[in-house]
Amino acid sequence: MSDIKLDSEDDAFLNVNDLELTSGIDAKIQHMKQRLRTFLGEWFLDLRVGVAYFQQIMVKNPNPAVVDSIFKKTIINTPGTQQLTLFDLGIGTDRQLTLSFKAITEEGEVNFSEVIP
Repeated sequence: MSDIKLDSEDDAFLNVNDLELTSGIDAKIQHMKQRLRTFLGEWFLDLRVGVAYFQQIMVKNPNPAVVDSIFKKTIINTPGTQQLTLFDLGIGTDRQLTLSFKAITEEGEVNFSEVIP
C-alpha cells in the first residue's frame, strides 16, 4: 500500500516541490488517522463514511460501550488490519478524548496514541 505522504498539518508533503509517497506501516498509520478524523457524512462522495462524532460521541452523556465499539469498528475495518491487540479510550478532565491502541496489520504492528478528533 502506498499513499501521498501528509505532513503534521495533514497537507500534502512537498519535497523540493514534488509530492512524496509513503508506504508500508507509515501509510497504514496515515490511513487509520484519516479514517479516525473523518466525521460521518463529511465525505461528499459517500455520506456513510466516517465516525459518528456528532451523532454518538459528542453528545450529552454518551454511552461508553457504544463509543468504544465505534472506534474499534473503525480500526478493525481499516483495510489490511488483522487484529486489535490493545485498546484504551480516555476522556480527560478537559473533555479531550485520547485514543491509544495497538493493531496487527499486513504491514506490521501499528502503535497509535493521539487526542481525537
